[in-house]
Amino acid sequence: MKFAAVIASAAAFIAAASQASPLVWTNCAPPGAVVSDVSFKMDGEWACVGEKVCGTLTGIFPDPIIQGSKLVVSVKYLGRITNTFNADLCTVLGESGYNCPVPAGPKTIHACIHYNGEVVNIPGNTTMYAYNGDSKYLFCQASTVMNKNCTLSPNP
Repeated sequence: MKFAAVIASAAAFIAAASQASPLVWTNCAPPGAVVSDVSFKMDGEWACVGEKVCGTLTGIFPDPIIQGSKLVVSVKYLGRITNTFNADLCTVLGESGYNCPVPAGPKTIHACIHYNGEVVNIPGNTTMYAYNGDSKYLFCQASTVMNKNCTLSPNP
C-alpha cells in the first residue's frame, strides 16, 4: 500500500511539474561576468527535443559580442548530463538576424537553437551560458525545464 502511495505521489509531482506555468530563469553567472543583470524568457513551456527552442535575452552589454563567442546549453537530470548544446554564439545570432560584432549597449535579443538530445519527459536542471570571443564570461541563466517529445505533446 505504501508503495502505491509513493508511486501516486511521484506521478502527481511529475504531472504538476509539467503543467503550464511560466519558467523562472535565474542568474547563475560568477562575479565579474560581463552582463551581470540579464533576464531570459524561453518561448513555450518546455523544450521540444529535435526542434528549435527559442527565447529572448535582455540585458545591458557593456562590450560588443564578437567573433569566437561560444554558447553552451546543458541539461542535467539526477546529476547526469542528458543534453548538451555547444555552438558559436555569432552563428546562432546570425541565424536570427544579429550580425557580429553585436554593438555594446542595451539589448533584447530573440534567438533559437536546434535542440537535440535525450528525451527524458522529466524536468531537468538547465543551464545556458556564453563566453565572448575574448574569453570573458558573458552571462549565465538557469532554470528547471521539461524536455519532451513534442510530436506527442505539442508546445503551447
